[in-house]
Amino acid sequence: MTSPRTVQRLSRILSVLPYVIDNPGTHVDDLASRFGYDDSNDLVSDLHLVIVTGLPGYGPGDLIDVDILDGEVYVDAADYFAHPLRLTAPEALGLVAAGMTMAKSDQAPKALGSAVAKLASVLGPDVMDAVQFEVQTPPVLSELRAAIEQRRPVRFDYVGIANNRRTTRTVEGWAVTFNMGNWYLTGHCHLAEDRRVFRVDRIENLETLSDAYLVPVDEDVHHVGYSPTESDVQVVFDIEPSSRWVTEYYPVETEQLADGGLRVRMSVADPLVAARLILQLGSDVRAVEGDAVVEALQDLRSRIRARYARTK
Repeated sequence: MTSPRTVQRLSRILSVLPYVIDNPGTHVDDLASRFGYDDSNDLVSDLHLVIVTGLPGYGPGDLIDVDILDGEVYVDAADYFAHPLRLTAPEALGLVAAGMTMAKSDQAPKALGSAVAKLASVLGPDVMDAVQFEVQTPPVLSELRAAIEQRRPVRFDYVGIANNRRTTRTVEGWAVTFNMGNWYLTGHCHLAEDRRVFRVDRIENLETLSDAYLVPVDEDVHHVGYSPTESDVQVVFDIEPSSRWVTEYYPVETEQLADGGLRVRMSVADPLVAARLILQLGSDVRAVEGDAVVEALQDLRSRIRARYARTK
């Protein structure tokens, strides 16, 4: 599983390299400021990582050469980063669709609209009319944003996705984010005493409190994926190739099997989350290891059979 910080670091490195190639001799402090580094030492650390990468063969002539002379940065043997990759038509259309979705979600910078329009004009004059998106905005979204801007905690009733249990939460909000068709609130939950992510459409009876708080500066506040903890339950199961979508939707580790299937390792706070996923996959799952999840799976199957038995 790739951590959000690793993804963020890689994205930043891939942004820095073309700029330095096009602007040799840029000072590390200027680069750090331009690309959002809090400390120029972090930028230098990333550049040192670049030195040990390159094209297959990985001999001295295949690796990227980075020199920092009197604080000025020079990059050589990395011409393949000098120009952006060419997009295929489907890739460009997908990028336009993603950009339009972000713009509709009301959390995109102003420059995105111009960039999407330029890309769409290359694809054809009717693209912007042919591709239409509607992003529903929950009524509480504006109140959540206002609370975050004012650094005020919120209290609300929440129905959990995994267990359908209703709880009352007090949350110090960090961000509201649109992801894969849903709005999410990320923040510190007093009940869990940890970071949590909440589906906004499951929030009820929202109330803004008067206390104040600080947003942690070292957190990726817009990341809505699940972050495993030491108290998580572990489960391992094998899936058929047709269920590979699991690896894209859930934070999991995978191992390729000889027959084309995948062995999936998953961490969950609640065994019922994994049990429901495995039940949804049906015959595509061939083996399950993990006592807590196996027990939850058996209980879930028993309750489903009992429910259908009463309807006959």
